[in-house]
Amino acid sequence: MNNKPKIFLAIIIIAIVASTYLFLAMETKTQEAPTPALKNTENTPKNGITIRSLTIPGSVEPVDFAKELGFLKGLNITRAGSTTGGPEKIMAVSAGNIELGSSAWIPVINAKSRGAEIKAIVASGGNNTKWIVLENSSIRSAKDLVGKKIAVNVLGGSVEYITRAHLVQNGISKDAVQLVVLPPPQHEQALRQGLVDVAAPFDPVGEKIVANGGVRVLFTDTDATGDVSQGLYFVSEKFLKENPEAVKRLVEGITKAMDWDLDHPQEAKELVAKILKDRGENPDLAKYWKGFGEIKHGIVMDSDVEFWIEWLEKDGKIKEGQLEPSDVYSNEFNPYYKEMR
Repeated sequence: MNNKPKIFLAIIIIAIVASTYLFLAMETKTQEAPTPALKNTENTPKNGITIRSLTIPGSVEPVDFAKELGFLKGLNITRAGSTTGGPEKIMAVSAGNIELGSSAWIPVINAKSRGAEIKAIVASGGNNTKWIVLENSSIRSAKDLVGKKIAVNVLGGSVEYITRAHLVQNGISKDAVQLVVLPPPQHEQALRQGLVDVAAPFDPVGEKIVANGGVRVLFTDTDATGDVSQGLYFVSEKFLKENPEAVKRLVEGITKAMDWDLDHPQEAKELVAKILKDRGENPDLAKYWKGFGEIKHGIVMDSDVEFWIEWLEKDGKIKEGQLEPSDVYSNEFNPYYKEMR
């Protein structure tokens, strides 16, 4: 029994059908060419174009690596605060409150179907989410999830829809569970205290929970969706049109950082610890770092997007044929994509 006093968590239990709230809510060196000048707008500071972004507590992203490693020449990357996940970032980018957002595919596709003028510019992560239960839990398979509470970081994000996909794949209604919205760093305590039946955090939080023992991994995002990219970066179409050179440098820096992470696993852990410490978060999470996933060079594949477009069509959330992958993303600014063509 966990003897720690229970914390008062603001738990919001909402049926998984809450998708209607979505829109509301490398070290390989390349030959360096002369650097084109960035567009000099009225709001451009002397140290470069400012690109604001939001972070999720307990997470570290490729753009964080790129900034620390000096891969973003001429760009002033600024953390504008924290958030719960992709849907809030979409609203912030659409409103012009930030320039760069990261998300799973589902919120972006949903937003595009409703007219949001945003575009995905680079894949940012692979599979890294686990659905975790206590070792002595009676939950052994998907059918045992009926009526259970699952901790997620946000409504309308990848965890919600992967959960739904897993249920449907196993012949269970997509509405059979309840979602509990909690910041990922609180998932472990909520699970061990019995406030939720399942915790579904991304890594490194998930790896930490497993390493602490007394739990089992029920399934992973790979089990439910296969080996498709889960994360992406996006900007507004207005920013893309007005600052193409800045977007090009941003994509180059992010892809280089992702490749660096794959090639330097130990140094990557040290960098994660520094980033988390600088934010005032728990640097010990760095020991559980497994990387951003096997998304080489950040190139987006049509199959990454088609999986979720088809799911949303079948679920009745978007009309059949309403969106093509090219409506959602572009590899135009990725130098590695151009090399492949």
